[in-house]
Amino acid sequence: PILKRFLNSFLRRILFTINKDKFIYTYKKSKFFLNIRDSIDREFFMNGYYENEQIKILSNKIREYSINFFIDIGSNIGIYSILMANQFSNLEIHAFEPHKDAFSRLRNNINLNKLSNKVKIYQYALSNKAGTSFLETKNRFKISQSGGAKISSKGDTKIRNEVGDSLLNIKNENIAIKIDTEGHELFVLHGIINLLSNNKIFLQIEIFPENVHNVTNFLNSLGFKLVTKNQFTHQKNILDYFFEKNLS
Repeated sequence: PILKRFLNSFLRRILFTINKDKFIYTYKKSKFFLNIRDSIDREFFMNGYYENEQIKILSNKIREYSINFFIDIGSNIGIYSILMANQFSNLEIHAFEPHKDAFSRLRNNINLNKLSNKVKIYQYALSNKAGTSFLETKNRFKISQSGGAKISSKGDTKIRNEVGDSLLNIKNENIAIKIDTEGHELFVLHGIINLLSNNKIFLQIEIFPENVHNVTNFLNSLGFKLVTKNQFTHQKNILDYFFEKNLS
């Protein structure tokens, strides 16, 4: 790991020096426009993969349960949405990303892969009420980082909040949902309570430690059962949880 970090750092410096920080990267027959000044794009490019374990679990469940809708909440540049769209021809996808630069790359990536008819994109944060809030981000390598961007009452950028249930009127379907919203997950869930109640659901959700009790209690009250959980990424104490409701 130490050698790999050194080599990645060395490669990053070379690419920045020669102004090769933006380019198209092909992964699993999908194309992605990357800006490696952003930590998510850089991790994807340097490692040669992104959240493999989670994506494998999700794609297996979409296949197993003949799921026909995928809701990607905290889509970033669209890695999940694009891989799922290219893997499953009958999947309707809705992708949400409030970070301005990440959303711009998400839109470019959807167009690059000719998926605009399959993936609907929204430059909103999903929450428990509509309105405006802010996105707290770190500025590094001269750009606003999308990785770790948090919804807040104050921050760098004003963003629009929407209630998921006001945008997604889906009933009696098999749905997969991925939520990665850096601590805002309970607010997202409260805003999609009708979606969660009226469909059969497979849910992948990143839960911050301070939210685990309230999030799991809320999901249990709606009939969700925990399938598995694990620390799939480098973030200590932040786990991805997988729940099912009425699928098995």
